[in-house]
Amino acid sequence: MIKRIRSLFYLIFIIGSLNISLIYFESCKQDFVNTPNNVTQFPPEVEAVFNTPYTTGNITCNTPSCHADGNTNGMNLVDWQKAMNGSNNGTMIIPYNGFWSHMIAVLNADTNYAPVITITLPEVHKIDTARIHVIMNWINNGAKSKDGQIAFTSIPNSEKGFITNQAADLVAVVETKDKLVTRLIPVGGIGNTLNTPHYITLSPDNRYFYVSLIGAGYVQKFDANTYSQVGISMQAGQSPAHIVISADGSTGYVTNFSSDHLRCGITKFDANNMTVISTLTDLKMPGIHGMALSNNGQYLYSTSQVGEYMFKINTNYFTTTDSLIKGPLDPSVPPSGDGTSNFRPYQLVLSPDNSLIFVSCTSANQIRVYRSSDLAQINSIPVGMDPRLMQFTNDGRYLFVCNRVSNSVSVINTSTLSVQTTITDVGVQPHGVDFTSDGKYAIISCETQAGDGGHHPQVGNKRIGVSRMIQVSDFTLLPNRLEMGSFPAGIAIIK
Repeated sequence: MIKRIRSLFYLIFIIGSLNISLIYFESCKQDFVNTPNNVTQFPPEVEAVFNTPYTTGNITCNTPSCHADGNTNGMNLVDWQKAMNGSNNGTMIIPYNGFWSHMIAVLNADTNYAPVITITLPEVHKIDTARIHVIMNWINNGAKSKDGQIAFTSIPNSEKGFITNQAADLVAVVETKDKLVTRLIPVGGIGNTLNTPHYITLSPDNRYFYVSLIGAGYVQKFDANTYSQVGISMQAGQSPAHIVISADGSTGYVTNFSSDHLRCGITKFDANNMTVISTLTDLKMPGIHGMALSNNGQYLYSTSQVGEYMFKINTNYFTTTDSLIKGPLDPSVPPSGDGTSNFRPYQLVLSPDNSLIFVSCTSANQIRVYRSSDLAQINSIPVGMDPRLMQFTNDGRYLFVCNRVSNSVSVINTSTLSVQTTITDVGVQPHGVDFTSDGKYAIISCETQAGDGGHHPQVGNKRIGVSRMIQVSDFTLLPNRLEMGSFPAGIAIIK
């Protein structure tokens, strides 16, 4: 009798255990299949990739331990909308560009095909070539939902910023409210070599942006809403660099960064029709780069990196000798126009009231301050190594300076003309800076050519570009990483 009771107990125990196991394995399979009716789904071929088990434990991309509701990294692959919202580290899927999308770099293991990043549990994240092609084609065609929706199609211009991706011939569109990269706009397309979009600026009405193609010798104009090119590609010297647009939007100026004394200068152009009006040259202008236009449009200020001279140009007499006032950045600079290489000015900005000129000197590791009235130097502010682009905060209280070699940003107090603080480890090779329309955040474009700047290490030579964000109120670096095409450089945010 006791033996029969024991046998019955063991039978019940075995059946119960089998039922528990079946329930466990079935629950792993159901994470994606039983999608609620109110959820936007992936196309079937994409859903199949995300719902395929990748381990003997039957784990899929969207199981709770990976990328489902409640995971700690914020990336959710349960449905299309959650996936397009990105993760704690920003955009994972950029519609129309799979190559530079973070998701492809995670799934891909072939450095000849696309960028590759390393991640823990690589056997889970790396998938076969056929399924990589499925995801790549889906993203390249807009990363549409099952019912044809395309993400980020109705973002107001007031929440947009633009960053040139110099080594990818792209301009990244940043949605500043949610801190996401929403599009990568192809620019250039001239010839068969890299056109290297270097600098970017906006029209005063924020309807257009202008890009200098420093490697191709052209300037292009684009619609800030449709992202389509407007007008022709305008040839503008050997190496067009910095662009400014007049307050009425009718006239533009672009520097020619050529080191040739006979080919350098500043080009004035019709910003509506994208045609050259005239060119101003001077033997002391080789390597001319930084430029700023006074609020009333009467004076144009610029500096030459090779010649180490500063120029004040009356725009009413642009091409005559009467238009030009010039002076060396320092008494040690010779009048030959060859410079000393001790200063090598890169960018120039005017104070909000136009009374002062701030010049970033890459060799001297300092910001030099001059009076705009007579170009006399009044101060020299030590900053980090190789300072590049600068920008005033929206209220004018501070000037943020990107220190390329120091991987830092110096914050200059504009009242005391001294460094208020230095924000370290802001990213790899910070290049440019601009501020969101509400003034709360600074976005820092980082070249990211000398190391990894993303939240996972990269392998291979296809360098993913990374931009970072700083909270202006307390100068703290945010954890957000805005991944985009290679070599983020110029930046302009709609205000």
